[in-house]
Amino acid sequence: MLVCATVLVAGACATTQPAQSLATPEASPVGVEGLPASSTVGADGVTVYHRELLSKTYHIDKKYRSMFGPDQQLPVVKLVESDVPELLWITGYQAVVVGADGETKMSQEFMCHSNLDWKPADYYKSFGSRAAVSPRLFTLSQGQQNVQFPKGFAIPLVSTVPLSLVTQVLNLNLDKPDIDVRHHVRIDFVRDRDLKEPMKPLFQAAVQGFKTLDDKPGYYSMDPGEATPEEHGAGCGVGKPAVAGDVDKDKFGHRFTGHWEVEPGREENATLVTQFLSLQFDTTVHYIAVHLHPFAESLELRDLTSKEVVFHANVRATPGKIGIEDIDHLSSVEGVKLYKDHQYELVSVYNNTSGAKVDSMAVMYMYLLDSTWKKPDLEAMRAEAGGARASND
Repeated sequence: MLVCATVLVAGACATTQPAQSLATPEASPVGVEGLPASSTVGADGVTVYHRELLSKTYHIDKKYRSMFGPDQQLPVVKLVESDVPELLWITGYQAVVVGADGETKMSQEFMCHSNLDWKPADYYKSFGSRAAVSPRLFTLSQGQQNVQFPKGFAIPLVSTVPLSLVTQVLNLNLDKPDIDVRHHVRIDFVRDRDLKEPMKPLFQAAVQGFKTLDDKPGYYSMDPGEATPEEHGAGCGVGKPAVAGDVDKDKFGHRFTGHWEVEPGREENATLVTQFLSLQFDTTVHYIAVHLHPFAESLELRDLTSKEVVFHANVRATPGKIGIEDIDHLSSVEGVKLYKDHQYELVSVYNNTSGAKVDSMAVMYMYLLDSTWKKPDLEAMRAEAGGARASND
């Protein structure tokens, strides 16, 4: 269930096997103005559009651990099939495993991950924000297949900005399967022009657990000589990468991995994640999704400065199988305060009862209020787009 084997906020996502390009995806039919034909009307009377995509068919005929299952990449996804820019708001994201027919419900034990990405440069250009925006919009995996933001909150997007999608499957339980499955992905969004009340803009900032590959506990992108346990926590524990060569070096040359081995037994690992958040202003977090691997028990974000717990997520394992049935998530209209001058620590707990080494990750995807966001000048964007079309004619 690989999400990203390097620092998520840096935008890299190393995989052992390159994702195969998806040239002709199956998508929901297009209606008027290039909008998806699939839609529903919310309680507030605003139409919610559903951009739906089906991956290719994955044939599962053996066990696949994290990072090694069949995968696929769709490099360009647009929510609206139109060259005329308009402001959209992404309100939710869903990814589930279905049969080869694209409809039959299948066991989610075959879900590795579904990643939806974009280029932060597009966000800055569109909205003039100072937020430290992640290139990852969403990751869904075992334990959570759906994100719906609290009412009144969404991620802003100019309709002409492309997204990219990567899907992957795994199999940790069946020895000799003969199964065909697909990913069914749905992106929910509304048009700004339809809104009756203004949306509050969210941006995604991820924090990730690390293990140091050096010989003593470490702090990513921080001079160990300046770190103190009282202010910065215990630091990453010493570990081994789950995949050979999965190494991330910080600016001091210290080696870390975000995808590590867990020995049989119980393990608690703490990572200073202040650098990952890179908060440019005080803000509030309104949604948190969690990514963990089987045998995880919990993931907790701590404010080391105030000595408070920001969010604690418990894991419920799949009964009778290796897998995750459900993981807690946070959804809050009020939000939880985060401060740019505070120190934050991510603590993961695994309990490996398998009797053998297993791979692990620990990530919180945090959706924060962007107080520096500015509404785009759509008229200027349309004039620019019109000029570009004319020059190509």
